[in-house]
Amino acid sequence: MKSLLAGYYLELGLTPSRTRMKEQVQARAAVMVALRQYTTTTAIGKLFDMDHSSVVHHCKKHDANMVYWKGYAKMFEIAKKHCKTLRYKSRQAKLKTVRLEINRLKRLERNLIENSNPLLQ
Repeated sequence: MKSLLAGYYLELGLTPSRTRMKEQVQARAAVMVALRQYTTTTAIGKLFDMDHSSVVHHCKKHDANMVYWKGYAKMFEIAKKHCKTLRYKSRQAKLKTVRLEINRLKRLERNLIENSNPLLQ
């Protein structure tokens, strides 16, 4: 997720900062809300070195931010675009895990067949 943030902030032309400057708060809020679809509020909070309640706050304020914060909607669209890579990476990781488990089960099956008692077959 850190590489996702680096790409996001690079595209925005911002250097990540914990300041309360408007563009920093908007950028954080937008990406926090976009990430929420893919992970927990606690994980997002840790990514920003913040409490999960900050993520919850930004999620609750998202609809109003889309309407009233100039530039926020564009930041959110950019954040969503960057977060889509997480879905792909997540699927790839899950697929890798499933394949490893299938291979483990195949080895177990071969081992059981090789070591089974011929009288029981």
